[in-house]
Amino acid sequence: MLAGWRGRIGRAVPESIISKVLERSLAASSTDVQRTAPDLRRSAEHKSIEIASRRKIDFSRASKDMPLCVAAKDWQSLRRDFEASGMIVRKLHGQHSFAASEAWSVGVQLPHSESIADLRGAGAIWQVFPGLIKEPVDVHDFGGTVDAVYTWVDAEDLQWASAYQDALGASGREMTDSSVNRARFQSHDELRYSLRSLELNLPWINKIHLVTAGQRPSWLVKEHPKLVLVDHQTIFNDPESDLPTFNSHAIESQLVNIPNLAEHFLYVNDDVFFGRYLYPNAFFGPAGQAKYSLSSSHFAQAEDPGLPVNQAAVNNRNVVVERFGRTSSHKFRHVAHPQRLSVHRQLHEELEESIARVAANRFRSENDLSIPSSLVHQFAAQMGMGYPSSTSYRYIDIGSKASVLELMRLSRDRGVDMFCINEVLASSDADRRSVLAREILASKFPLPSTFELSKPE
Repeated sequence: MLAGWRGRIGRAVPESIISKVLERSLAASSTDVQRTAPDLRRSAEHKSIEIASRRKIDFSRASKDMPLCVAAKDWQSLRRDFEASGMIVRKLHGQHSFAASEAWSVGVQLPHSESIADLRGAGAIWQVFPGLIKEPVDVHDFGGTVDAVYTWVDAEDLQWASAYQDALGASGREMTDSSVNRARFQSHDELRYSLRSLELNLPWINKIHLVTAGQRPSWLVKEHPKLVLVDHQTIFNDPESDLPTFNSHAIESQLVNIPNLAEHFLYVNDDVFFGRYLYPNAFFGPAGQAKYSLSSSHFAQAEDPGLPVNQAAVNNRNVVVERFGRTSSHKFRHVAHPQRLSVHRQLHEELEESIARVAANRFRSENDLSIPSSLVHQFAAQMGMGYPSSTSYRYIDIGSKASVLELMRLSRDRGVDMFCINEVLASSDADRRSVLAREILASKFPLPSTFELSKPE
């Protein structure tokens, strides 16, 4: 949202000028980087640990992918040694253990360190403890295992496109119906950059489950210790009747059946990105409660209540009223959604028939439920397993009139936790805006992830 005098001035500047300024900024920051975030992080950890060990400074850490911890009395001298060795020491703001007074990224020198990319997550993360560091997990910290789940589809796949057309013809729906419009499935390579952002800024994620219609991105490695491809056939209770499906609500209703999924996980759409290093406390409370993010908007005041997303919100509310004798009217932000698998199981136990109907809807329908992005949060709140929490967030519809200005603001903002770049509104220059959005993502996340092939197939 653009607010205040800066927003008013920004909207008064012609978009052509804003575009040129942004394009020059992106051109200046462009670079061909081959090293991955884990590679840089390992180098920084090895070098910084070597310096601390040589100085005989005690340090600790909760687990392999969690921050290193040092006592406050030793930090300033250790920091000077890091800087004297040529390492880049940059402060992290607010994302650390409750027991720590501050946290820092200690990274190796990169040629593009002054670009618009925030690469603090690629450094060794050091937390400064005013007290004992024998046990570097505070009583208020979340210390459990967290997985991530993505849902993705390749709309350019000929077999998928043919199945889509067959299902559309059988449904009798028109292409103009928003619930079946092919534009909803178009890709701008978001998954590549979302995975880059996750690997850079959430290094503590355990496993990533990529749910697809038997598809795999051409640039994705065939095997990775942290990545599992999950076919729709594996998770649908009745695949013979319900598949193929083109309904995200139906797919989301079956996440509970992902094999070996952790109790705590993040549900991430591929158009959601992690803007800076985040500690697990950003998503889960001390007893593992899911910390979801409410929007200030009310779906009951939506301009088009007939949209499938708004109809699903109404259906969710009806379930909540019947189950708990309470109401719900807030939308939820389009962010990564913290989940509890046990809450999903409870939903399936109580709403078995309703969820089966959702799973059978090949396209978005009037009896859909939006489960991981809404209904699970509402149940978690009443079960004592979730609560609302604030997060720094930006949402950009690249079809909106102000999208170029918002993209410029995003390119300069290093304090945003998560952001979403979506395409809902149509525009006359959609291709140019799409290219600009992709260039923003490439500039903010220049490090290739370990999930990418060096040479796409």
